[in-house]
Amino acid sequence: MLLCAGFAQAQEMTLESLKAMQSEKKAAADALLAEAADLQTKINEFPGWKFGGVGILGFDLNSNDNWYAIDNPFSSSNGLGLGASAFANLDREGFFWRNLGTLNLKRIVTQLDTRNSDETEAIVDALDISSLYGKKLSPKFAISAEGKYLSTLLNFNDPGKLTLSAGVTWLPINNLVVLIHPLGYEFNWPSGDFASAAGAKIGATYAANILPNVAWTSNLSAFVPYGGSDVTLPGYAFTTDGVTTTIPELPLTYSGGDLFNWTWINGFSTKILGGLGVGLNIGLRSDKQLANNARYASQEGGLFNIGNADNPLQVFYNLGLAYTL
Repeated sequence: MLLCAGFAQAQEMTLESLKAMQSEKKAAADALLAEAADLQTKINEFPGWKFGGVGILGFDLNSNDNWYAIDNPFSSSNGLGLGASAFANLDREGFFWRNLGTLNLKRIVTQLDTRNSDETEAIVDALDISSLYGKKLSPKFAISAEGKYLSTLLNFNDPGKLTLSAGVTWLPINNLVVLIHPLGYEFNWPSGDFASAAGAKIGATYAANILPNVAWTSNLSAFVPYGGSDVTLPGYAFTTDGVTTTIPELPLTYSGGDLFNWTWINGFSTKILGGLGVGLNIGLRSDKQLANNARYASQEGGLFNIGNADNPLQVFYNLGLAYTL
């Protein structure tokens, strides 16, 4: 009995000592991780060029055969999406130069009845390129100028939007850039279909790790016009079942409020294995000119009610496998 008691006591002491050693190692590891994180922060803040990016590839399939619980029991769809964003930023003592490019492309093919060959195709296509240069007045403020281009990849510059602006940039915290440019002009193409205008450019970009191995990038851009404009949407003709329909020209008058537009793109990416992980891009936009031109081309809502139609929120998202640099 004495030997058993002594053995149990020795075993207990060994277990306690192992737990104590484990605690010491964990404390040492936490201290090393904290030092590494502090060094990474200093590296990120060090002047010079910084490069990075994330790419997202999403693919999905869906098929139904005799699934009568839905409205289309014989249906199928497939989608392939590609999202990519990259930045190249230069930070010096007296100036900075920030460049950002974003592309989101997704193709969805839907067959409502697999017993025939009729298919519908939808494409999400968004291209965003910007370049901002600033001359620092202080660590937090700079005089700056920016060029920003919005379009699509497949129908390049149709429509297209180029905004040139100048004003001040505010850098309140690390990774956040806010610009207020009262001197600006927004060029819209095709000219005649879309109105261009002078106005103010307001925007903000943010990029940081919000959680361990979870990165968030956000790019908000808004244009506030100083006045309205008149445009004339060109006429066109189309043929259906041998019958040709001619759509007349449509004059529209836009107020300054009608020409106000904004775009907000957010990207989230996780690192699970090396640079691989899961990514999500979400885009929001409000642009009445884009909505009116799309309605006119598709004759949605009646041609002569387009000018008084609402301005719907435009949304896209892309979820899939991501690789982060």
